[in-house]
Amino acid sequence: MKQPRIHTSGRIISDIAICILTWLCFYYLRTLIYHYGFRIPPGFYLGLVLYTSGWILLHFLAGAYQSLYLQSKLNEIIRTMAVSIIGCLALLFIFILKNPHENNGSYYLEFMSLLLPNLLLFSLARWIWLQLAKTQLKNETVFFNVLLMGNAREASAFYSSFLTSKEHSGHRICAFLNTQDHQPGELPASVSRFTEPEKLDQLIENLSIEEVIITVDKNNRDLITRILQQLSDKEVNIKITTDMLDIITGALQTNNVFGVPLIDIHSGILPAWQQNIKRALDVLMAIIAITLLSPLMVYVWLRVRLSSSGPVIYRQERIGYKGKPFVMYKFRSMFTDAEKDGPRLSSHEDPRITSWGKTMRKWRLDELPQLWNVLKGEMSMVGPRPERKFYIDQIVARHPEYKYIFKVKPGITSWGMVNYGYASSIAEMIDRMPFDLLYVENVSLALDIKIMLYTLQLIFSGKGK
Repeated sequence: MKQPRIHTSGRIISDIAICILTWLCFYYLRTLIYHYGFRIPPGFYLGLVLYTSGWILLHFLAGAYQSLYLQSKLNEIIRTMAVSIIGCLALLFIFILKNPHENNGSYYLEFMSLLLPNLLLFSLARWIWLQLAKTQLKNETVFFNVLLMGNAREASAFYSSFLTSKEHSGHRICAFLNTQDHQPGELPASVSRFTEPEKLDQLIENLSIEEVIITVDKNNRDLITRILQQLSDKEVNIKITTDMLDIITGALQTNNVFGVPLIDIHSGILPAWQQNIKRALDVLMAIIAITLLSPLMVYVWLRVRLSSSGPVIYRQERIGYKGKPFVMYKFRSMFTDAEKDGPRLSSHEDPRITSWGKTMRKWRLDELPQLWNVLKGEMSMVGPRPERKFYIDQIVARHPEYKYIFKVKPGITSWGMVNYGYASSIAEMIDRMPFDLLYVENVSLALDIKIMLYTLQLIFSGKGK
């Protein structure tokens, strides 16, 4: 069933309209402050473009363009107010530096003439969009299919609590996957029942599941771990039912007044605003790197072309975020028939590597085309190195926890690459795995910067493995 969900593009367009309106309002109020007739001055339109771009970027970094259906009105208004104040203070600072006066009192009037329209219009727009989203949830024109997963007793207890909840969350419990006792429980006939955990992928796809709620006794940690491993590469929200111990120990933190209390298993990791900053930094660094290194990339392209016959850019399918395949790009460092007998990892003295290929690998020049993967959003500058499904299946068979690396985007460089380098066998990939898992569980912007600095140090020393 196709749902009329509010698209991010509509909200961005409304914000652009607000920017145009507040920019015009600002210029008009300035005429009242300085007592001159209204006119369009030189630089007005350039200023409008920069002003609009700045506000859209600031709201994006603050997480304003996430799904509306999971947002709180109060939190959204508070965030909008904070962004408006920060943005207007930044503009005030720029104006004061650009045109210093002996008496800067007029600047404070300009500040208020900019702040108040922004605060009012952006807050009003946020409230209207959220009200529309909440109305859709209440009328059930928009909903989210939910899969309960665990044992029947816990699932039945949760379902009873869910029915008495006063919150219009839009969640629709449509199926229960029994992973434990296979007892029927007291779920209604409208909730489909399944008892084959190995068919989880098929269930999520066929039923369009967007959220999985794990209903398992907390004492059964092994079962919870197995379920989380199964779900680690799925594009679903994951939550766990709570007990009194979770509440008194502080494991449960929520501001949801009317909903059923649940522990949210985050994808990873970074708060939404840090994820947005990480993405913005990825795009910025990729653009700067492509611009500055374009002469070097042209030189590498020519050397690859002259080193051996075959395409300059090597394309290979890798597994990325949430287990989704994507095509990764590299400068070709091997002869074209390198894998005529099937997939095979390379080693330091691999005869399949061309002479120029060895030089590229030493200085990591073969990785430069992956900047395009970063711009496309398939990779990040820092994250676990993506591997092929052929090898991932072998690793997961021995270490299911490997699937946890799919909770973040793969990267051009990683903690594992800095500490271990390229892996030439399954055993070495497994040895490198703890570094990637450490990154996933400790990811932060500060850690990314540290890994980038160590990577540059490794590259400039020419000790790439």
